[in-house]
Amino acid sequence: MTDANSGRTRVNVRMPLGVVSAGIKMGMKFAPELEGVDPQEIISLVQSGDIGKIVDAFDEDDDEHVEIFIE
Repeated sequence: MTDANSGRTRVNVRMPLGVVSAGIKMGMKFAPELEGVDPQEIISLVQSGDIGKIVDAFDEDDDEHVEIFIE
């Protein structure tokens, strides 16, 4: 998560694939700007072996940019 105005990183979380499911569900509770993103779709992408950016969202109210990558 970065500040949309300054580009400074606010949060950078890396997690092992074994805890991705729990991490995604927990993260969705703290990132209302991701409303409408299907956590099961993200989990399916992880399980299929896809890599790259899978979520790119802006929260204009809080000036935050949220990106989720699979590396």
